[in-house]
Amino acid sequence: MAYKTEHITQQLRAAREGQKVSQRELSARSGLTQSHISQIERGTMEPGLGSLVDVARALDLEIVLAPKKLMPAIRNILDSSSTSNDVLTSDQRKLVARLERWLAQFGYGAGTRADADIFKDSLALLRHLPLTPDELGMLKRAADRLETSRADKMSRQEMGAIAREIRQLRNAAVHRDRDDAVPRSAYALDEDDDA
Repeated sequence: MAYKTEHITQQLRAAREGQKVSQRELSARSGLTQSHISQIERGTMEPGLGSLVDVARALDLEIVLAPKKLMPAIRNILDSSSTSNDVLTSDQRKLVARLERWLAQFGYGAGTRADADIFKDSLALLRHLPLTPDELGMLKRAADRLETSRADKMSRQEMGAIAREIRQLRNAAVHRDRDDAVPRSAYALDEDDDA
């Protein structure tokens, strides 16, 4: 039986599989049972709006209503965005997660609050920006340095230096010329356009 939400559930399944998240892990993240998620993905159950929102948010997605006339622009933006997101590696995701765990456990005691905030903000962007192999190596070296020095109570200067390195890495990834890799959309979601 085809439900009205079939195209949404297919996209959620593709997102789950693209992120290499099992139904069991998605169940833990969303609060829904694995059986419920399986039934939604197979199309044997029409999911409620709350279930769709829970699953989407557990996959770091949002379900929104948009005017129909804007759909070509939205699809164009999403298509160009998904092209760049495919470049992210599982190594990068794991490294960023390692750094976030370190920051949560030790970061605010190791350096200044400003350094920890810079570090945290940089990691938030590095979760979504593809890195070159060299940049990935820099990120790994930073993670290794942090993890080996946590027992030694690293100095504020060392924490500040690592936070600045991570920020420079983030800035390089943000400002990299991507014209060769991903065609730019004719549309953009810029908040500054309202001025």
